[in-house]
This record gives sequence, structure tokens and C-alpha cells, in this order.
Amino acid sequence: MSSLTEYSIYELFDGSNIPIFYGSAERGTQFPYLVYIENGMYTLKADNTLYWRQESVRLEYYFRTKEKRMEADIEAILLNNGYVFEKSEDVYIEDEHVFVIYYYV
Repeated sequence: MSSLTEYSIYELFDGSNIPIFYGSAERGTQFPYLVYIENGMYTLKADNTLYWRQESVRLEYYFRTKEKRMEADIEAILLNNGYVFEKSEDVYIEDEHVFVIYYYV
């Protein structure tokens, strides 16, 4: 599977009803929305040779009201395009009065 690049992230979520931003959302953006950030690179190396590498991305789903349908839509978009992921629990950000779920792709 190819890495989830900036172009393919926007392409994947194009047509969905959830805004997506790199790094952070613009101030005043309505919930829910997605933010993504590059999360480093996995590599396989031995004997001073790099045999395999794949970039990793963290998607952050921000919401105030729990919408299981939206979570299912995000997950279906990833899975239907061949991307596997790890999903965090709902994390409450007290200062912002918002929840976030992290998807490690």
C-alpha cells in the first residue's frame, strides 16, 4: 500500500461532508472536522541498506457531539481505499470543550 500523502488525503475525503486541514483548523471552523499531520516514517533496514519505508499520517477527528455515523464514514473511506489504521478512544480536550479521536494510518 502506498503512503497516505497530502494529495491522496484530500482526494480521499473530497466529496465527503467533513472539512480537512493540515496541522490545525482555521479559527472559527465549525465542528466536526479532520486535521492531519505527518507522523514520521516506518522503515525496514539491515546491513546499512534501507529495504522498505512508508510514511505514516495521524488523522484527528474533532467533534462536540458524538456522531457514530461520521466515524463510520471516515473509517469506511480509509478501509475501502486499502488503508489500515489504529483508532484511539474519545479524548476530551477540556480547554476547548471538544473531543478528538486519533486515527494512525
